Amino acid sequence: MYEEMKDKMKPVMDMAEINKKTTEKLIALQSQYVTDFVNSSLAQMKALTETKEPKAAFEAQVKYLKEMEAKMTDVAEKEVAALTAAREELTAIVEKSMSDISSTPYFAELQKFMKPMDLKSKA
Repeated sequence: MYEEMKDKMKPVMDMAEINKKTTEKLIALQSQYVTDFVNSSLAQMKALTETKEPKAAFEAQVKYLKEMEAKMTDVAEKEVAALTAAREELTAIVEKSMSDISSTPYFAELQKFMKPMDLKSKA
């Protein structure tokens, strides 16, 4: 009985594992980005305090903002890729589970019961 229950719960456990791995990946990406952002900001502030010319400070700030935008875009693309991969894995599990359920004898009996009800609702 334990093995049967374990087999029935396998899709749920697989989905939980996919969610866990995806969450860990997203947290790692965000953590790395925040660390990089703080370090870059501190370095930028130091560089700006050492700059004497307003034009050079402006150019340094524009360069810094473009670099940060590129890093933010890169992190966002990696996050979307991780979420897309997780969605595809979860969809595959759900589709397999649904096909497995539809082939069980219980589901076939349920479909026989539901067909007359379906015809009445269309009328």
